Amino acid sequence: MYVLAGYGYTFLMATQPTLSKSQDSAQLWRVDVFGGLELLRAHFVEFSFSPHTHDEFMIGMTENGFALPQFRGAVRNVGPGDVFVLNPGEVHGGGPAAHSIWQYRSFYPSSALMQRVAEELSEVHRVVPQFTGGAVNSPIVASMLWQAHKALEGPSSALVRETALLEALASLITRHTADKIAVHHTGIEHRAVKVVKDYLEALPTENVSLDTLAREANISSFRLCRVFRRETGLSPHAYQILVRVRLAKSLLTKGMPISQVAVEAGFFDQAHLTRHFKRVYGVTPGRYLSEVFPS
Repeated sequence: MYVLAGYGYTFLMATQPTLSKSQDSAQLWRVDVFGGLELLRAHFVEFSFSPHTHDEFMIGMTENGFALPQFRGAVRNVGPGDVFVLNPGEVHGGGPAAHSIWQYRSFYPSSALMQRVAEELSEVHRVVPQFTGGAVNSPIVASMLWQAHKALEGPSSALVRETALLEALASLITRHTADKIAVHHTGIEHRAVKVVKDYLEALPTENVSLDTLAREANISSFRLCRVFRRETGLSPHAYQILVRVRLAKSLLTKGMPISQVAVEAGFFDQAHLTRHFKRVYGVTPGRYLSEVFPS
């Protein structure tokens, strides 16, 4: 069992199961964040890519197993937790190592998105960042990329998706571009933080985007994430969840059924409400009702 931890995240990667060619599988999909982004989740035993290129960046993160991708004139050996990035137009190919299953996730962000992240980091105009190294083993970057990919894979709010992706790409660019980018120091932004808190409290169930909040606060999206976390100790998304949980508690005290409360408070379903309610109050909504309002 492999363990990766960093930036408050931990994920486990199981040891290799019995190999079978029939286990080759992949899912490619597109999500509507920051202008659109394609993602891939793959599980390969024998499949190997022919040499090819992409118009976008390719960011790969190995979850499990070992692979021998070919790029920049060499065969690279990558394993669990390894991250490699290819610039648009770079030829690459390859697949899993012999007797191994290669499980990995990849992002395909546009040059415009990568340039935007670099500019928000430094707060100056920059050209599109470039990566020239091979695979790197960086637990912090790998775990942030993994969390972002998972958020983009399932039902998540716009704030979760955009914040996770933006912070993961920022971490990657800060640490691994050829031209090192100095992160601009952020000061205290009481007004911007107050604007965002007021917005989330006034519209707790809205599936608001990070860009919308940033426009309301009149600062960049990445700067908003940093100053909001610095001043409140929470990300904008975490604050949104807290506001929704408080709303759910208020609705419960009024006698509304838990399943209806979940919808009215902006959660995907009752299980989603229950998970977050317990994280805040230590008990499930049902337990809260039975103890505070016993029949």
